[in-house]
Amino acid sequence: MSDLVIVGAGPAGLAAAVYGASEGLDVLVLESNSPGGQAGSSSRIENYLGFPTGISGLDLTGRAYAQAQKFGARVLIAKGATQLACDRQLYEVQIAEGSSVRARAVIIATGAEYRRPALPNLSQFEGAGCTTPRCDGGGAM
Repeated sequence: MSDLVIVGAGPAGLAAAVYGASEGLDVLVLESNSPGGQAGSSSRIENYLGFPTGISGLDLTGRAYAQAQKFGARVLIAKGATQLACDRQLYEVQIAEGSSVRARAVIIATGAEYRRPALPNLSQFEGAGCTTPRCDGGGAM
């Protein structure tokens, strides 16, 4: 049993893990993919509290993950939650491989998932950016 189970290890989930574990709670974080979520793949994040000049998503994720572990939060990677039972005094979260964990509180911080166009070879262009034509002074492209 955990005091707090957090579903999702993006910035919100990791922040909750840091705050909960730093207050002495037994915290378990479940993440179906890799820590950082969408933010983890961002080259630059400029609107995150505490980083006025910006930070890369990879750096933000690494720092948050290390800080959560420093305070004793357990982070399970490739262990996604599949079901939440709320009909008991303790919550029960089912984990993808069939096991479950009970908790006094649950935070669902699953974040966002961008829609991806169904294009062949899309992955080879992700993260590479793109260029677009610019107008010259006369309005021609």
